[in-house]
Amino acid sequence: MNREFSVRFPRPSAFLLKGLLISVLLLSMSVDKLCAQTMKWEDFLERLTVDEETSADQWDELAELHAHPFNLNTATREQLEQLPFLSPVQISHILTYLHTYGPLMDFSELQLVAGVDYETRAMLSLFVVCRPVEEKGAVPFPWREVLRHGRQEAVARVDIPFYYRKGYYTYPPEVLQRYPNRRYLGSRFYHSLRYRLASGERLTAGFTLENDAGEPFFAAGNKGYDYASAYVLLHDVGPLHTVALGDYRLRFGQGLVVNTRFASGKQTVMDGAGSRGEGITRHASTSEQDYLRGLAVDWQKGGWGLAAFYSFRRQDATLKHGFITALKTDGLHRTRSEMEKKHDVHNQLTGIHLSYDAVRWHIGLTGVYTVFDKVLKPQFYYQQHDPRGRQFAAVGADYRLDLHRWSFAGETAVSGNGAVAALHTLAYRPLTALHLLLLHRHYAKDYEGIFARSFGEGSQVRNEDGLYAGLEWLPGRDLKLTAYTDWFRFPAPRYRVSFPRSKGTEAFVQLVGKCGKKSDWLLRYRYKQRERDVLADRKESAEGPVTVRRHTGKGQWRWQATSACLLKTTLDYVQNGASDKGNEQGYQLTQAICLKPAAGGWECETGGGYFHTDGYDTRIYAYERGLLYTYSFPAYEGRGVHGYLWGRYDINSLLTVIVKYVYTGYFDRDRIGSGTQEIEGRNKQDLYVQLKVTF
Repeated sequence: MNREFSVRFPRPSAFLLKGLLISVLLLSMSVDKLCAQTMKWEDFLERLTVDEETSADQWDELAELHAHPFNLNTATREQLEQLPFLSPVQISHILTYLHTYGPLMDFSELQLVAGVDYETRAMLSLFVVCRPVEEKGAVPFPWREVLRHGRQEAVARVDIPFYYRKGYYTYPPEVLQRYPNRRYLGSRFYHSLRYRLASGERLTAGFTLENDAGEPFFAAGNKGYDYASAYVLLHDVGPLHTVALGDYRLRFGQGLVVNTRFASGKQTVMDGAGSRGEGITRHASTSEQDYLRGLAVDWQKGGWGLAAFYSFRRQDATLKHGFITALKTDGLHRTRSEMEKKHDVHNQLTGIHLSYDAVRWHIGLTGVYTVFDKVLKPQFYYQQHDPRGRQFAAVGADYRLDLHRWSFAGETAVSGNGAVAALHTLAYRPLTALHLLLLHRHYAKDYEGIFARSFGEGSQVRNEDGLYAGLEWLPGRDLKLTAYTDWFRFPAPRYRVSFPRSKGTEAFVQLVGKCGKKSDWLLRYRYKQRERDVLADRKESAEGPVTVRRHTGKGQWRWQATSACLLKTTLDYVQNGASDKGNEQGYQLTQAICLKPAAGGWECETGGGYFHTDGYDTRIYAYERGLLYTYSFPAYEGRGVHGYLWGRYDINSLLTVIVKYVYTGYFDRDRIGSGTQEIEGRNKQDLYVQLKVTF
């Protein structure tokens, strides 16, 4: 846990110096205000999105922060650590400035903070506000004022498909008796409901209800919505800094012991490496995995922090002869077989985290103990080193040291079987415009981190060694270069890799720039090389492993034609090839138009494109404007066209309606999908409707 800096009245000398500097900045304030206006939430998403590696959970959490920004003048380290683009050095400089000079008088004052460049200020404007600081005293928690002054928000959503998948067909009883999983138990409509109550920064509470398409609603054992979640998050309650009741998430250190939040991607780690450890937060999304249910508390005083947490929740699982062969994580309960796996196992988690925080250094110790009510016993060859048994434990030490231009951070963890996992980062910022990073990780093949989640090529903290080197460089005010190279190796066999010591390489470069005041552009290239087995359905044979090489490229140009009209053109290209067969390739050209008048309370966007790929391995991902708290990044493969129409209308200050229509048409097939998800025909159309009420 991290110390919250108390804001005090600055010394007279500091106050006079600050006033003098701010007076100099008055002429440049308009520049940063323009920066805040031109950087949009959608721009942020698209710039940090790279193909299939993007975490939907990450954007779900960031969408919450974007919709409900926090006050930078009262921000704690753990709040700032939630932002993946902030480096530990930048966080330390921001907190030091607030501690020395007091609250920010204007957002443009961030120009005085060392290492906080133009691009960072633009992204910060999406998640923080600068408000005056209320005097804090030893006041009791204002329970009676919560409902009177709290801000409430309810968001309802429904998805309407204009087609039928095979899972919704009507079948004769004798067919269903023989094949009971051929038909879905629920309707084809997705619907969800979110509620949130916030009273200042001291209380946040809410619940989430969701039914995926095909899941029964008040039927087949579901007493209402298939998924239900609720939480209460309190701050500064007596001696406790944070109290979480219900569903919550945790992350300490680098996530090697416990992390039920998102893991940094290879692009976002350039900024945020070493700044992780956000502590306790609420679980408010529709994700049905990677969360805990129970109680978590955090006590802080004088730099010391102590967090304790307990969780008891039921999880989906595949059982065989009473053993857990796999934990089911997709959250879907549409067929009888999927319903049979629902909440089949119980899991209990207990743990503590002890830490000490100073301005420029941190040290912490985390320990967790996990118990299942049934024995884990994986079945496949690539799972021979996966956790087995009922009881698991892990302990880890995390640490961080920030010097003037250097930052070192890491965590070393040991599981109950003696296996070790370690991750260390070394960051150097020789100039404000240049950031260098070196990251090394070693995850033993048999490390038992049941709730661990961290940086890596694989999805689990296990069976991986790697070295990552990256840089961010701003050669000019209107130009930014991001590049990295990652070398990784897997000591033991893994999925589709039956041999040990497989390896791979990844290289990435992205250039973002501006053309005057009304247009900007982006160029991106990524290369990835991995090893795998020869596919079972191929007649050819090969000696040794097959090397798969994938090239992806993106070019994008945006033009602010008028104050109310934005045009965006994007070209994507992908090439995928293996040593046992030839290369496949694909491309996609998309065009989007966004209209947002200064007055009128409405906004609309339309876009579409043509895609042409040789198959699934050359699928292309494309970002699309989505609804509130949703992340839309569909993949396209084959040959066809797609388009969408998105609109938002603020009826008044209390009521907002958002609608999105999506069309996809294929030229190379007469049906879409397979199995119960198969659609007869060459096209599909969907309508998404969302209603937000604020009161």
